[in-house]
Amino acid sequence: MLWPILVDAAKDKRKPTYSDLAPIINTNPLSVRNALDPIQRHCIDYKLPPLTSIVVGKNTGIPGDGFIAWDIDDIETAQQIVYQQNWDLVENPFGGFGDNDTTESFSREIVNNPGKAKDIYSKIKVRGPAQAVFRSALLLAYDGECAVCGFSFEEGLEAAHIISWSKASHSERISPSNGILLCANHHKLYDSGWIIITEDFKIKHIDEDYENNDYGSADKAATVDLDGKSLRLPNNTELWPSAELIRKRNKQN
Repeated sequence: MLWPILVDAAKDKRKPTYSDLAPIINTNPLSVRNALDPIQRHCIDYKLPPLTSIVVGKNTGIPGDGFIAWDIDDIETAQQIVYQQNWDLVENPFGGFGDNDTTESFSREIVNNPGKAKDIYSKIKVRGPAQAVFRSALLLAYDGECAVCGFSFEEGLEAAHIISWSKASHSERISPSNGILLCANHHKLYDSGWIIITEDFKIKHIDEDYENNDYGSADKAATVDLDGKSLRLPNNTELWPSAELIRKRNKQN
């Protein structure tokens, strides 16, 4: 993983480029952001200085468009805060990763053998990296398409938990059976209760006050028109969402 490499760069006040990091993780510069994403998420979740802000484009000298920080908009300020941080006091959240372990390798392992979710979680433990593995596993399981509408732009796809992270067991936190791959829109609608998934994997639109003229065409396409439709499920039934967990969620709501 890139965490120790970025920490060393921060200590030396360097700005590694995407091209510098790409060969280290056997990828291309454009795909480095996928490896940086769990680091960025971890820094946001734990209010750490935005370590990924020091990774810059070879020609631009600034981070790519995917960079965000939890409360810092100015890149130079973000980088200075990173350089000033005593990173020796911050535990490597990816310490459970072996030399050949990556987010992708862990996710493939879960997809190939869902029963190993608990063992893999015991290596990761930290929410940011675990969430990244969970999302990567669902991307593989659902062939990169929203289970509700089929949207397939990877940047707009999210891993939705059936039972929330805080209430899930350790294995459920990264198990495909406790997740559904959704586009950002349907993830928000699912979490806010505008749509639910039934135990027989049907999509149900919930709005007791709905009248036909209340919604615009885009709203109807995202909710009403999908009512009663079947969820797009993985080919492997072992990766399907758990009907038991769906039942538990629906009783809670």
